[in-house]
Amino acid sequence: MGVYNHKLTFGQWSSAGIWVYHDGDGVKSSYNSITVGWHIYPEHYGDSHPHFYTKWTRDGHDETGCFNMDCPGFVRVNGAVIAPGDAIRPVFDVPDGFIPKITLRVLKDKTSGDWWVYYGLNNVPTGVGYFPRSLFTYLAHEAKQMGFGGAVVAKLQDPTPPMGSGYFPHDGQGRAAAFTDLRIIDQEGKSKPIMVDLPKHVTDEKCYTITPINNGEFLYGGPGNCMK
Repeated sequence: MGVYNHKLTFGQWSSAGIWVYHDGDGVKSSYNSITVGWHIYPEHYGDSHPHFYTKWTRDGHDETGCFNMDCPGFVRVNGAVIAPGDAIRPVFDVPDGFIPKITLRVLKDKTSGDWWVYYGLNNVPTGVGYFPRSLFTYLAHEAKQMGFGGAVVAKLQDPTPPMGSGYFPHDGQGRAAAFTDLRIIDQEGKSKPIMVDLPKHVTDEKCYTITPINNGEFLYGGPGNCMK
């Protein structure tokens, strides 16, 4: 996925990522999830740079989980190229120029049961760390669902921030943000491309849209500036 700069203010948050989760027995407090991606979150970091981030919970965020390594959970390996929470650099403001791309991989180690996170910036992803199996209940055994895309947050009565590059998908490849080479990893660690379209969830098509998945790719995002 491409990584972009936007000048956001406190109360705004824009992200793109992968979600791996299990909704447990249907009760919110049994929801297990792992999120990996990039986001711009001034209130959390004190700046408007894009940051690589992780997030987890085993109880629907009632009492467990956090961003990055803000609480015990994610274990970074020695020599990792990045840590959760680090800024991603360099990133340029104009979508028509060179767009840095990060490749992310999330997989469950068959032997340990730990959930490993791989990251690469314009390069092949390498392991940066893992979520121990012991953190979770349902995800300790398996994931039930996955998702990917963009999300934004704004305070009530404030305009919503840009998502992705800030361009709509109809503005085309090179301007609109994209997910490419989407793959599912099986129990043996082998991956296969996602070649079929999947169900979509769009909260407000006036602000953001998404294209169907085509050959493991889709475009998404929009300029935002919508009021709640």
